Amino acid sequence: MAAPTSLTLQQTAPAGRDFNSPRHAKQPAPMSFQTVVFSRKTTSHGPDGEITDAFKKKQRELEAPAPAPSPLASLVHQTDRHGKHLVDPKVRPSVQTAQGGGISKLFANICSALGLPEQQQQLQAQMLKKQQSQHEKQAETRQSIEVRKIMSTPFPGDEGKKCLVLDLDETLVHSSFKPIHNPDYIIPVEIEGHVHQVYVLKRPGVDEFMRALAEHYEIVVYTASLSKYADPLLDQLDIHKVIRFRLFREHCVHYEGSYVKDLSLIDRDITQSIIIDNSPMSYLFHPRNAIGCSSFIDDLDDRELDSISAFLTDIRHVDDVRNHLHKWSPN
Repeated sequence: MAAPTSLTLQQTAPAGRDFNSPRHAKQPAPMSFQTVVFSRKTTSHGPDGEITDAFKKKQRELEAPAPAPSPLASLVHQTDRHGKHLVDPKVRPSVQTAQGGGISKLFANICSALGLPEQQQQLQAQMLKKQQSQHEKQAETRQSIEVRKIMSTPFPGDEGKKCLVLDLDETLVHSSFKPIHNPDYIIPVEIEGHVHQVYVLKRPGVDEFMRALAEHYEIVVYTASLSKYADPLLDQLDIHKVIRFRLFREHCVHYEGSYVKDLSLIDRDITQSIIIDNSPMSYLFHPRNAIGCSSFIDDLDDRELDSISAFLTDIRHVDDVRNHLHKWSPN
């Protein structure tokens, strides 16, 4: 006769981290479920053995170390042709984030198959739910930001102008970490002690676009990319010296996994502020202030900036841009 079945759930810290050290004293230990012990005298053959083997296989998959994130992928905030943020395919989300209720469901299925009392299953489910809730609250606290103004008053000569906020990647330029034919710029960026080359292609018409609109608008570049890449790129892109402010990833609001450009932080009249961006998530907080352009990748026949420039020149004197931006069309 088989011995009684016992299910032991242990919470362990990831290898190499000591949560009692000063460095991690205020950081809650991420939860991972690494040890499930079945005390049985049955062999691995038969229904019970198959359940155990299946669980162990699933456990090994969950415990497999995730590939290290590519430092280059985190440098530039890139989107596809439809404006959707591109995520490094080598980066696997954490178990807590990707699985959601997967852990609790997995335990419930195992408990049910082994005939454990329903009361015990409910107790374990409640414990897991409580732990997940605590983890979510801690994540929200870490991601909260202090509301602050991120731009000073307009420069002399820009008083009375509307504020034009421009995205960088896939709006003004397209960057690649692989060599491309005839790039406009090659930006060296040092990451973790190694110098990487970023190959940049300008969107057709970008130089004239910024020169012409700077006569009527205060020009601001607001990118979700890191400054170590974007700053030297803008040094070369701004040939007419018309960009008044440069805002980077640290100036964005991290909301539901995306970087949002909050126009309420730039300290400009919202009725006089316009953002041009290929990613709808970027202007999620102010959709009526946005012109959603297409994503520029490599189309050298692209003329969308010319169309936007003509439209913005026409509406430069309107009282409230939010009543007019929906009229723009690339055709």
